[in-house]
Amino acid sequence: MNLSKKIGIFCLTVITVAYVYFSFFYKEGFNRIPKNNTDITVTKDNQDKNQDKNQDTKTKKHDIKSIKIFVTDSKGNLRAVSRKCDAAIEASCFKFAIKELIIAPTEWEKNKGLSSEIPQNTKILSIRENTDCIFIDLSSTFESGGGAESTYIRVNQLIKTSLANTKLPVYLYIDGKQADVIGGEGIMIKQPLSERSLDD
Repeated sequence: MNLSKKIGIFCLTVITVAYVYFSFFYKEGFNRIPKNNTDITVTKDNQDKNQDKNQDTKTKKHDIKSIKIFVTDSKGNLRAVSRKCDAAIEASCFKFAIKELIIAPTEWEKNKGLSSEIPQNTKILSIRENTDCIFIDLSSTFESGGGAESTYIRVNQLIKTSLANTKLPVYLYIDGKQADVIGGEGIMIKQPLSERSLDD
């Protein structure tokens, strides 16, 4: 075998080995390796987005409770009306009841002849719920205007609404002070609030 044949066989062997390597090993290994770090980051971001989307599509569990507030009818009698409190959204259904009492009645209830003796500009300064009692602090607007009868009715609205929505003792404060006397007529209130709070 002369030198030229040896060189030809060597070149053929090198070409064959290179062909096999690039055809089977190099491409397979290349496909397993990400081109750069960006490919890895994009893949992780897509996974996070998919997880967030799945969480958003989960339906929140609602806990609907019926609460009562008291308004007045056309004859001045107290009437209970219902509201729906979602305990999964509201921090406290008692607080929700007092808020609804202050803004009541709804337009539909007004059309049915229902009203409220609580002055429209009354503000809830705070409602503090402890393990053994509750404190409601209202602005002084609550006790202004309307005379003795109106004051008596609005306090009764608050009393009955409170008692309907908690079994804990409830205390009424006006501008940060316990309301033992309320209104220009000096109506006495026995605390905590009860059905006998306005009895002489």
